[in-house]
Amino acid sequence: MNRLSLLFLTAMSLLLASCGAWRKTPKEIALDTPPPRSNEAIVLDALNAQFDAFEWEALYYRAKGSAQVDYPGSSQKARLEIRLSVDPEAPLVWLDIADPFVGLKLARVQVDADSVQGYAHIVNKVLAEPISRMADAGLPVSTWDLIHLLTAQPIALPTSVVGMNLTASSDGQQTLWTVRYPVKRGEYEGQLTLVLTQEAPHRLLSQELRVDAIQAQARVDYGTAGSWTAEFKGSGMEGRLVFEPSQEGWQAASLSFPFTLPSGYARVEF
Repeated sequence: MNRLSLLFLTAMSLLLASCGAWRKTPKEIALDTPPPRSNEAIVLDALNAQFDAFEWEALYYRAKGSAQVDYPGSSQKARLEIRLSVDPEAPLVWLDIADPFVGLKLARVQVDADSVQGYAHIVNKVLAEPISRMADAGLPVSTWDLIHLLTAQPIALPTSVVGMNLTASSDGQQTLWTVRYPVKRGEYEGQLTLVLTQEAPHRLLSQELRVDAIQAQARVDYGTAGSWTAEFKGSGMEGRLVFEPSQEGWQAASLSFPFTLPSGYARVEF
């Protein structure tokens, strides 16, 4: 091989080696992959997907049935009728309690967006207060809270995973989520606990609101066919109400909400 050929081969080898034309290893490109989503984030999305855009079947709800009222030292049976309006402009909760045997009216309560009114014939007392005063009686709930409690809807949804606590469990028949998260009612900070089925559509089995600052607690456990058990605890008060409906359902036709405060009754102060 003459000197010119050797020089040519040497030059080509150096050139190819310098630019890596023969054996250049492809550069690995690291793709940015999002971190795995937390279980809390999954539950947050599931709750908002089902309940945040919830649409009522109709504007009015009515249920009738038997009730048992328990409070310290006493237990009574009664007939209970519930009427609700979920009109966004005029929410209303109407409860009528009657004697279980002859239907004698015992008490009636009406809660609108601004006030709570009621009377009890058996003790000759009336109640008429702004709904904000319910917190002073150990029940820091609004009109919409009551509607949601009575129709098995969460009274509030979490806004983020911050402060959320999630537990998965099973009752032997279905897998469940227990979700706790902070909520605020008026000036009070509280905690809401939901127990619901993991399988969608999620069925709410119970919800409990606790406001430790005023030692208040409200809990509702939901059965089937519109039945429920409500427990209330507050400063100086405690009670339990079990409701078993004989009929219940939503309707588009307007309901009446008859209510007149009787005269001559003593006013309940709290």
